[in-house]
Parts: sequence; C-alpha cells; structure tokens
Amino acid sequence: MKKNLFYLFALICSMSLFTACSDDDDEVSPWTGTYKMADYTATDYTWTEKEVMKNWPVTSALYTDWQFTGEDNYPNLISALLRYLGGSILPQALNSITLDKSGSIIADYVASPAIALDPNSIMSIFFTGAFPTTSEVKANFATSGFTTSPKELAYWSERNGKFTVKLNIPAILTAATGADASGMADIIDEVLSGDPATVKALLGGLLNADLSGIQDATISQILGWAKDGIPMNIKTADNGHTYIYLDKSAFDNLFTLRDTGETDSWGDPVSVNDLILLWNALVEGGIVPEEAQAAGMFIQMIGGYWAVTTSFNLGLDLMR
Repeated sequence: MKKNLFYLFALICSMSLFTACSDDDDEVSPWTGTYKMADYTATDYTWTEKEVMKNWPVTSALYTDWQFTGEDNYPNLISALLRYLGGSILPQALNSITLDKSGSIIADYVASPAIALDPNSIMSIFFTGAFPTTSEVKANFATSGFTTSPKELAYWSERNGKFTVKLNIPAILTAATGADASGMADIIDEVLSGDPATVKALLGGLLNADLSGIQDATISQILGWAKDGIPMNIKTADNGHTYIYLDKSAFDNLFTLRDTGETDSWGDPVSVNDLILLWNALVEGGIVPEEAQAAGMFIQMIGGYWAVTTSFNLGLDLMR
C-alpha cells in the first residue's frame, strides 16, 4: 500500500503541474485540451571541449532548465540525467491528461505501474559516456492498461500571475487506501495549521525517522503548499511545447547545503540539505519504492551546485 501511495502522490503532483484555469467560470482557459508527454528525443552532444556524450536527452516528459555560473559544466550533465529519468519513468505511468473547461483534471494512467528502470544504467552512463538509445527508453512506455483518475483530487486557479494548485488531501488518501477519509478533513487542516516543530515530531513518529534537522522554513513552505496551494509557472516555448514548472525560489530552502559540523572518512566536511533529509526519512519509512531510492543521489548532486545556480526550472514538458 505504501508503494501505491508513493506512486499515486507522485502522479497527483505531476497532474497538478497541468492546471491552468481562470477564476471566471464563463471564460475558457487557453490551456484547455488534451496533453501528451513530450516525445523522448536524443542526439550526440559535446558537453565539454573533449567529451561527446552519445544519446544525450534533448526533450522528454521532464522539463529542466538550469542556468549557473563558473566553468564547471557538470549541471548540464545532471540536467540531462534528470530528463533521462523523468522521460523514462513518467510515460510508464501516465498516458495523457485532459483539462476540460470546468477545470477538472482527467488523467489516463496506469494504476500500479511496474516501473522498469535499472539503477545500474545510471552508472553505465558515467562509465560508457552514453545514455540508453531512444528505442531502449521508449520500449518501456505504457501503451495499454490505462485507467481514468477521479476528478476531485486537485483544484486549480490563477492568482497573481501564478497557476496555483490545491490538493484535495482527503480525496487523495481515499484513493490511495480505499477507505473513506472525508471525515479527516478537520484533522488534516489542524495538522497543516500546526507549528513546524509539532509537524516534524508528528511526521517523524509516522516515518520512524528523525526530522528535527529540517529547517522550520522548509516545513512552513511545504505546509503552505498543502494548505493554500502550490504556485507554479507556465509558458509555451518556440517549439510549441508547453512547460509547467517550479522555479528556483521554490527549491531554495530544499536544495541549499549547510555544514553539519561532521567530517567523512576522508576528512572532508559533511554537508546536507533539507530535501535529502526528507528523502532519507521517506526511504526509512518505506514510502519510497526500492527502484526509486537511487534518485536520492541527485538531490545531493544538485545541492552541490546550488551556490552557483542563477536559475533553475523543473517541471513537465507537454504537447497537445
């Protein structure tokens, strides 16, 4: 059940990125329609003066745009790795999303996807200098067995130039567990209105993990997203793709590294950020499926370059 909850929540968060509805019920949003994941495309790419990476992901279901300072070009490789991972995994679970003029989100998806992604393939990229071919990636995409999602899992509105998505947490819990959670609305609202220390203690108890190291500002940000909605950005690119994404301001609390005061076995200082602490807690609590746990290393890698990051956009790459 925990695995299904993880994938359902990941799906809902992905679906939430598609929301773009006007507050005026009589006005049809320009984003209304049916969207597919962007096609997975790749090419050979010279990412340093001396290194050519074969099958470098150019487009995929995951949109990344990372701008940074300095001569170290490694963030470009991490961005490509993220496009590879997102472009490999999302189409195995999600077929399409239709936005009707009322603002309802209707998704065709695989209820219990058997995600095919060998963690060793990531290490192989570093050793061989080549990503898997497009045909290898697309071979695992779902082509049948889809189900239609309930309509009431998320709500959306346009506020102050942002597309804000509000999750219906009781409905999500009901869909994940099969038990009616509508009576928990008041309890959930009370938790979301709680102070960060209390929430960290509560979640830590549920996950059997220590969350005390996570900053109060990060907990407050996540609680605000859950209670008031997630503010995102949307734009249409020159190639006709629609990007729906979170920008750098959404990730600053999560990715900024800080010194723990400890040293590793090599004598180097150990740094940590809030997202890796939260990720490790979810792993310890059995929420993150085994096949997804390797993604934790990317959190640390991104954090290592956060100090030189000037712009960071991460979201979905869609096509009508």
